[in-house]
Amino acid sequence: MLPAQEAAKLYHTNYVRNSRAIGVLWAIFTICFAIVNVVCFIQPYWIGDGVDTPQAGYFGLFHYCIGNGFSRELTCRGSFTDFSTLPSGAFKAASFFIGLSMMLIIACIVCFTLFFFCNTATVYKICAWMQLTS
Repeated sequence: MLPAQEAAKLYHTNYVRNSRAIGVLWAIFTICFAIVNVVCFIQPYWIGDGVDTPQAGYFGLFHYCIGNGFSRELTCRGSFTDFSTLPSGAFKAASFFIGLSMMLIIACIVCFTLFFFCNTATVYKICAWMQLTS
C-alpha cells in the first residue's frame, strides 16, 4: 500500500497528463470546426445545378446566380459587404450569425495560446463560453 503523499502525487501526475490530452483534443476539434465554419462562410455557392439544365442557377449564403434559360450566361448578385443585395431577411440573419460564429471560433483558437500565460481552468472557461456562443 502506498503512503498518502505518494498516492496523491501519482493521482496528480495522472490528472495533469489527462487534462493536457483533453486540451489537445479540444484544440484539434476546435480547429476542425473552424475550418467547416470558414468554408461555410466563404464558399459562395452551396446548392446549384449544372449549366445544361433549364433555368440553371446556384445559391449560397450571400451570393446567388440565376440563368435565363436561353443561354449559358448566369446573372450573379449578392455580396456580404453590401447587405442590401441579399435576397431576404433570413439570408441576412444567417449571414450575420455565421459571420459572428466564424469570428468567435477564430478568437477561441487565438485564446488557446493563453494556456502559456493563464490558469488552465480559466482558459477552458473562456474558450467554452466562446464556443457555446458560436
